[in-house]
Formats: sequence, structure tokens, C-alpha cells
Amino acid sequence: PLKALAEIGKRSILVLNKTDLYTDADREAILARLRERVRGFISTNDVVSISANPQSVELESGEMVEPEAEILPLLRRMAAILRAEGEDLVADNILLQSLRLGEEARKMIDAQRRRQADKIVDRFQWIGAGVVSVTPLPVVDLLATAAVNAQMVVEIGRIYGCELNMERGRELALSLAKTIAGLGIVKGALELVSTALQLNIGTFVIGRAIQGVTAAYLTRIAGKSFIEYFRNDQDWGDGGMTEVVQRQFQLNKRDEFVKAFVQEAIAKVVKPLADKAAEIIEEDERKV
Repeated sequence: PLKALAEIGKRSILVLNKTDLYTDADREAILARLRERVRGFISTNDVVSISANPQSVELESGEMVEPEAEILPLLRRMAAILRAEGEDLVADNILLQSLRLGEEARKMIDAQRRRQADKIVDRFQWIGAGVVSVTPLPVVDLLATAAVNAQMVVEIGRIYGCELNMERGRELALSLAKTIAGLGIVKGALELVSTALQLNIGTFVIGRAIQGVTAAYLTRIAGKSFIEYFRNDQDWGDGGMTEVVQRQFQLNKRDEFVKAFVQEAIAKVVKPLADKAAEIIEEDERKV
């Protein structure tokens, strides 16, 4: 803690208390060890010894005497520091408080942006699910392209102060869709969603429902990846787009998330499809 304080510009005095319990030799030995341990970030002169609340002493007569506190070394050192560095210490403290306020403000803005960006991802994942469910794709590999919506990219970018046109949005969307497909995440997502849906509703779900929910899942991975990209000033980091996408896939494979996601998917994708199928069957039976 003392070293950390020194690193952020905080001045410290290290105080050895209860020196009345030690002999002079022991006290000096302890002070020497302390000064050695903090050398480099606390000055030797800033390591002092005091006795703030000395123990009572019994005299030969049996009378108990309360020795006076010995805190003069600390007071002298504090006075010397304030005389020599008082203005600088005040300025440093004001600067540190300003930096802390700036950091807190940055965190608040980042949290607000993330909430707004998450809402965009949530909206587009169910839009994509609805479109794919109504018009299933002949080739599952196309799911990645269908899931990464250029408009979603543009809207997330806008949240982070990046004004993109639709052409640039499409370029980024296509690039990320290719990364998702190239990493085999489409197949992994299909298997994950299929298994989760079957476990939750107890029957095999029609292919279009699985495709729709998978599209929503892939949209989420893409959206979360773009949030990281824009949060870092349009930079994918040292590992590039691939590492960011893989990390988001791993984060969104956690059991607790998958369970909650599937329950929402059943309500927003599977149930509407099942209701529509029931209506068609009922209509056909009437005709017969």
C-alpha cells in the first residue's frame, strides 16, 4: 500500500509506535530495518518512532505513573515537510482528486454507453431471429452474414462517437461475418442452440426456429465484439478481430447465460412460430 501511494504521488510518513516497549537498541534496529524495506519510495527521514500511549509504570513505592506521550518526532517531521513542501503537497492533492473525478466520470460515461449499446444489440438480435425464422437459409454458413447487420454496426459506432456511413458499416459487418464463419463458430452456435432448445422444451424444434435462435445468438456475439472495438477507439487490439470474437463466444457459452437466453428465445422466436404452425394446421383441418 505504501508503495502504491508513492506511485500516485502521495507523501507518506512511516511511524513506529509503542517504542516504550523496546530498549533503545531494539528501537534503533527496528527503525533501521523499516528504513531499508521502504528505501526507494519513502525517505529515511520520513521513518520516525513515537510512543502515543505509553504503558503505566509502577514506582518502587507502588504508585502507578502515566508517562507523557512522546510524539514530538512525528510533529517535528510533519512541520518540516509542510514548511518545505506545503504548497506542492496541496497542489498534488488537488491534481490527484481531479484525476480521480476524471476517472470516475469516464467510468460512468463508459457504463452508460455500454447500456445503450447493449440495447441496440438486443434489439437487432431478435430482429435477425425473426427474419431468419420466417425465411430459413438454404445453407447454414450464410447465418453469419445474416446475423451481422450493417445498421447495427453503424448505431453502435454512433453511441461511441464514431459516425460511420452504411458502406463502412457493411465492410465491417462482412469482415466480422467472415471471421465468425472461419472460426467455426456458426457450427458451434448451432449445436449449442439445438441442444439447449431440445433440453428446455422437450421436443425437437423445427429447423427454422433453430436457425432463427442461432442467428440471434450470432448477432449477440457480433454486437458484443463491435462494442469492444468501438470502446477501444476502433482498435481490435493485439490479437485482432479473431481474438475479440473468440472471447465473446466463450463468454456467451456460459451455462447461466445460455439458460436465460434460451428462455427468452422460446418466448420471442419459438412460441410465435409454434403458434403460427398451429394456426396453419387448424386452417387446413377446417378446409378438409
